[in-house]
Amino acid sequence: MKVLQSPRNILSIPGRSLLFLVASLSLAACGSGSSEDNGPQGAVGTDTSVAAKASVIKTGDPDCTEGGILVETGIDENRNGVLDASEVDASEKVCNGTSGANGTDGNNGLNALVKISTEAAGGHCTHGGKRIDSGLDLDSNGRLDAPETSSTDYICNGAPGVDGINGTDGSDGLNALIDMNPEPVSANCPNGGLRIDVGIDTNGNGSLDPAEITQTGFVCSGNDANGSIGWQTATLIESGFTGAAFYPQVAINADGDAMAVWSQASGTKKSIWANRYTVQAGWEVVELIETGNRGDALSPQIALDAAGNAVAIWQQSNGSHYDIWANRYVVGVGWSKVQRINTENSGNANLPQLSMDAQGNTTAVWYQHNGTRNNIWANRYVPGRGWGTAELIESNDAGGAKHPKISVEDSGAVIAVWEQVHDKTARSSIWANQYIPGSGWGTAELIETDDAGDATFPQISVRGGIAMAVWLQSDGKVTNTWASRYAVNSGWGKPEPIASQSSGQPNYPQVAAGNGSALAVWHQSNGTRSDIWSNRYVAGSGWGKPELIESNDTGTARFPQVAANTDGNALAVWPQESARGKIDIWANRYVPGIGWGTAELVETRNAGSANLPQLSLNNNGTAVTVWLQSDGSRDSVWANHWLAR
Repeated sequence: MKVLQSPRNILSIPGRSLLFLVASLSLAACGSGSSEDNGPQGAVGTDTSVAAKASVIKTGDPDCTEGGILVETGIDENRNGVLDASEVDASEKVCNGTSGANGTDGNNGLNALVKISTEAAGGHCTHGGKRIDSGLDLDSNGRLDAPETSSTDYICNGAPGVDGINGTDGSDGLNALIDMNPEPVSANCPNGGLRIDVGIDTNGNGSLDPAEITQTGFVCSGNDANGSIGWQTATLIESGFTGAAFYPQVAINADGDAMAVWSQASGTKKSIWANRYTVQAGWEVVELIETGNRGDALSPQIALDAAGNAVAIWQQSNGSHYDIWANRYVVGVGWSKVQRINTENSGNANLPQLSMDAQGNTTAVWYQHNGTRNNIWANRYVPGRGWGTAELIESNDAGGAKHPKISVEDSGAVIAVWEQVHDKTARSSIWANQYIPGSGWGTAELIETDDAGDATFPQISVRGGIAMAVWLQSDGKVTNTWASRYAVNSGWGKPEPIASQSSGQPNYPQVAAGNGSALAVWHQSNGTRSDIWSNRYVAGSGWGKPELIESNDTGTARFPQVAANTDGNALAVWPQESARGKIDIWANRYVPGIGWGTAELVETRNAGSANLPQLSLNNNGTAVTVWLQSDGSRDSVWANHWLAR
């Protein structure tokens, strides 16, 4: 190291000791002398002190190429504790020597480790605290082991303070709620699943209302343990008969249990038979549900409640005319005795229809001739009370009424529609009546007033206080599919056409209501063959545009059926001719947010044609369809399931 003196104040500073320099300056400021040779006392001087300042010299300095330290000294005249630039009396540069060559790297040192652990209350810490161990990691295992601990210290908790006075209780906080519900087949869960809603119960009613939901998640299902998602394998559900089967019908409940009924030729008459399906056991053994000596039994209908109990009705000849008969199935008991539910004896009672609410209350309607014209009749079954007395639900004596249809919602409200000859034009019009629990049937009302042509073959579907009716309407030249919507607060709306006539006349419309929506299907000729078409109604938007839901151009498709559940998911089935001339059963599925899928075969038998499919769909998305299929000698009843999960 070399020392460079400033030209301002050259001092001789031996060695490298900055401390010696400062000490020398301090002694010089104090003066020196002997106690025996004192002069007169001088005046009181100013209180000043020597100050020094050291700063780093960077490499590249002209005087210190390797850098060094600049030492400045002087009197702190303004007594601010800092040697200001104007107070510097002397400065020296202490330069670094030339860097030597690097030596050989030494061995890596050992790591120092610290371990902190909880110290229980005891001798080291009366109220507990933390123990801090430190030492070198002698075995380099990354842990401070006990033999490696060279120092231990403690940070102890203080003694607990005296409890303060309790403050005023605050108001109760709001509860967080979780609501879990089945998620149907939808865009959220293609195979169904579970919807989980989370939110704060802001109104304190104990329920998670829609406006309180802050987050929603889905746990979606994969394939069902009983089979893959979609259509399963078609199954023959009746056998051992020599005669043909007719008029199959089916119903399914929320658990997936089902009941099928049909008319079966046996010997000299046709009788009503049934088969029950359970998720656990599948289809059971067929059973005759009417055993009297009456004549042919035809046109059965079936309804099923949540527990699996069923009600069946049909028309049956007594030798002179047809009456309406019923039987009830109770789980664990079986079918009971048949009962006649119409009271009019003057003419035929035909084409009964059936609907059941969530409580098992069942309504039946039919049309019956009174010797002059046909009327619409109804009867109700109430669990624990049985069937009531048949009653007339329309009193328009100008013209005959026929082809009633019926639908019910879970509240028990029922709407019936039918066609009836108008008293002024002698044309058929569409009428409706409504049953309200506790009030009974109301007054029949005309729901379409276009007198240019006949209105025929109405259909009805009710859900959530909304009903949708569809029918065929002629303007005297061509026929179209028309619809009218019923709402509790506003009644029946203005009828409107929902099909396009650009390719031909629509026929055989069917309808199924979802939650605020409805789907209508029909078959329509394109000039060469008939196709299956659909249109969808959405609350607030109205009807959309008709769309083709099958594209198989090999043969005619006719007589579709459609079913929907509370979430608006739907299935349609229909018979369609194949290139071989055989009739097959086809289906297509509708999912809100996705639309119609691709039509697919429900059965693949090649022995004979299939016809008259019927369909039932539950709110979990599972469906069952039944149909007639020929084996070359007779028609049998077959079934298939759509599994949603």
